[in-house]
Amino acid sequence: MEGLSNAFSRAASAIDRLPLWSVVVLYLLAAVAWMGVAFGSIALQAAIQGLVVGSIYVLGAAGLSLTYGIRRFANFAHGDYMTVGAYAAFFIVHPTEGLGQHVFLGVVAAVLTVAVIAMLLEIGVFRRLEGRPTAALIASVGIALVIQNVISAIFLPDVRTFPVAVPPDFAIGDTGLTFNAVEGGVTLGVSVFFIAFLHLMLKYTTLGKAMRACADDLDLARTSGINTRNVILWTWAIAGAFAGVAGVLLAISVNVFPLLGFFVLLFIFAAVIIGGIGSPYGAMLGGLIVGFVQKLSNVLFGELQQAGILEGGSAYEPAGAFLIMIVVLLLKPEGIMGTPRPGPARRALRLPTWGRGGARRGV
Repeated sequence: MEGLSNAFSRAASAIDRLPLWSVVVLYLLAAVAWMGVAFGSIALQAAIQGLVVGSIYVLGAAGLSLTYGIRRFANFAHGDYMTVGAYAAFFIVHPTEGLGQHVFLGVVAAVLTVAVIAMLLEIGVFRRLEGRPTAALIASVGIALVIQNVISAIFLPDVRTFPVAVPPDFAIGDTGLTFNAVEGGVTLGVSVFFIAFLHLMLKYTTLGKAMRACADDLDLARTSGINTRNVILWTWAIAGAFAGVAGVLLAISVNVFPLLGFFVLLFIFAAVIIGGIGSPYGAMLGGLIVGFVQKLSNVLFGELQQAGILEGGSAYEPAGAFLIMIVVLLLKPEGIMGTPRPGPARRALRLPTWGRGGARRGV
């Protein structure tokens, strides 16, 4: 017994030395394993769905976190940027209501369209409201409503199916689990590609370093000779491009309608808050957490309904993600990968670096 106790003590000590984000990942994997044992393949299938959905949230949350890191306000039009991307691709790809081109051209059109719109809104609206985050936030709500109504006027509020051939799900061995090559495989592949692109850009390129400098201290970056206006403009373009891609992936998995991005905006905000407001890496982690928790909650609430404990069951699916958000806010208000901010200095967009003993430091 003493040897077992020592082993547990060493394991606990090793966990304490790990950075918080890795501990959270371990707990998340443990929760998935526990639900797999408790509920069987239905929970593991939900975990696969959560990974796919979470990868879409990752793209949306990363873009939202980038703009917040520099402009310091929550852009409530970000979800509608995703809707614009979905409709831009829909118009390029659809054979009768659009141009009937390849879906790859649709993704390119979504990226360019949303990036340009994001830059124009920065020049025409948000730049004029610099230093007034509350006014900018309210303006973003107005922009979101305008985008929704313009899309409804052009394409009508009807729900449309994105014109991409989705093959049937294939079975994963004899496990009882299934996976879709397009809705799952392509979504994960595209998300990994854009996440890697963002990491390499922030770490190794001049633009990425300038973005981090502007997020850390905009005035200091300006006095250091950085053209902050151009950097902010490129930040909006990149965030818009990520939103456009996320919108296309979401449209393939769901449908195309004017409130497509609006309905997932709260989940994206939850991902940003859980990961750490202003931290793109935290937003990525938060997106995966929200995706997993959302789908696993569906299983848990469904089992409670079958047991006669809870009426409605899976209708409460979104509650799990927001419950996790509340818990994180209570335990660590700055988020999992956020940094406490006693003052205006040393702000967001920090790359995670590890010192001795795995302690996290900001760059």
